Amino acid sequence: MTTSRIDAIDFWRGIVLAIIFVNHIPGNILGSFTPRNFGFSDASEAFVFISGLSVALAYSRRFKGGGALYASLPLIRRAFRLYFAHLALTASALLLFGLATLVTGLDGLLADHGCANAFLDPMRGFFGIVTLSEQISYFNILPLYVVLLILAPPLFVIGVRNRFSMLLISFCLYLIGRWADPYLRASSDQATWYFNPAAWQLMFVIGIFVGLVLQERGVTFCRRVYRASLAFSVVAAIIVSNVLGLVPGLGDQVGEFLDWNKTNLGAVRIFAFLALAYSIYCSGLTARLRPMLIYPAFSLLGRQALPVFCLGSLLSAFGQILNETWISSPVLDVLFVAAGLCILLLSAKALERRRELNWAVAG
Repeated sequence: MTTSRIDAIDFWRGIVLAIIFVNHIPGNILGSFTPRNFGFSDASEAFVFISGLSVALAYSRRFKGGGALYASLPLIRRAFRLYFAHLALTASALLLFGLATLVTGLDGLLADHGCANAFLDPMRGFFGIVTLSEQISYFNILPLYVVLLILAPPLFVIGVRNRFSMLLISFCLYLIGRWADPYLRASSDQATWYFNPAAWQLMFVIGIFVGLVLQERGVTFCRRVYRASLAFSVVAAIIVSNVLGLVPGLGDQVGEFLDWNKTNLGAVRIFAFLALAYSIYCSGLTARLRPMLIYPAFSLLGRQALPVFCLGSLLSAFGQILNETWISSPVLDVLFVAAGLCILLLSAKALERRRELNWAVAG
């Protein structure tokens, strides 16, 4: 894997983190211009796919060298790190929404964002949060990532020997997870996972699969596949955007006939993301963007993904509170997002400098 490819992964991860930051502020005017309004997939698929791709590039060679238990330790350590990051992030969000409720007197802030249970029944809420069975709105993707990292070692053991076997096993688990999910939801009185791990692991495994291919020979360009992918992405954009607003309700009408469910990672979401990703990969768009000023900025965000995601989630929560308790306008929406991105970028720069300083001291 070349340095430029790693930079490209960081760049697109940074783009995805910025999109998630915007999308997690419902009602923000800029959310109307994010990919979820122009396709059957959104930033969630990209986040999970890039996570699998990055994990493959970072850890797969450890498993190829043998010693699966030793190779698994970094992944397990990272899973625990993400778990505790999620707990800290959830506690911070509860504190933020709790303080906002006290200041404004709007009890709906807790109910609207899935925080009410933690305050109405603290013991049950605490147990649910610690066991990941209780997740508040917009703070539910890290638990999925924790589960995926725990699943990663056995996937690598299979994948480094035969990546197609890994993909087949993942697809079978996907089918089982989708079949079982309605029964699990019907029999549980606890809050259910927004992202069904048994279904979403397929997107993660597809990322690992692509990462293994990139390490061996790279993704090949096929003109017919590229044209089909591009055509699919354009048609999806026309439908989901309701022909840019000219045919209201078109996306919803078409969606009724498609497997488009997000919780269970509907099939059309998988195809739509893969078509878009292949179109971008083969179009040379990344190379065209590399000389621009935005490239190093978003690459920096991507390199500091976890702290940027956590801080961005809290800023999004603050934006939600402002929208519900203060005057909201398109101008304020843009200013808030611009200020938030500046804060994220400055934080990432500070973290990058600290890491470079630590390397210099260690060297």
